Amino acid sequence: MIADVKESLGEIKRLAIKEAWKIMQVVIGELVVTIEKIGTDLSSKEKKELAMNLLSGFYDSVFKAVDLPFIPNVFEPLFHSYVKKFVMGLASAGIDAIVTTFREVGVFLKKKVDANPYDPQTLEVQYAK
Repeated sequence: MIADVKESLGEIKRLAIKEAWKIMQVVIGELVVTIEKIGTDLSSKEKKELAMNLLSGFYDSVFKAVDLPFIPNVFEPLFHSYVKKFVMGLASAGIDAIVTTFREVGVFLKKKVDANPYDPQTLEVQYAK
């Protein structure tokens, strides 16, 4: 995915924050679905932590060169870490929103599981096939 995004950005040196956020939203959706599909043995907390770690690496790999048009280039490095913290905060909320939406619209199916499969207290979300 990183290679695809870098290739699609090509020679672009200036990328507005709104475009970076749009890219991150697509990546968040793809990560959530992929982690849900293959991370069946992970808890919800572990899945989110994994998604956040992968997003952080994606951000570092792709958006190091994001130009902040309203800040002189000399000062940009000082602000990049703050922008990343802000974007990652949005990403965390975005993950929660996407998971909730996917559950509500049926992308993720709900299945009750436990040592006692008839116990309604346990709920595991699985990816719909």
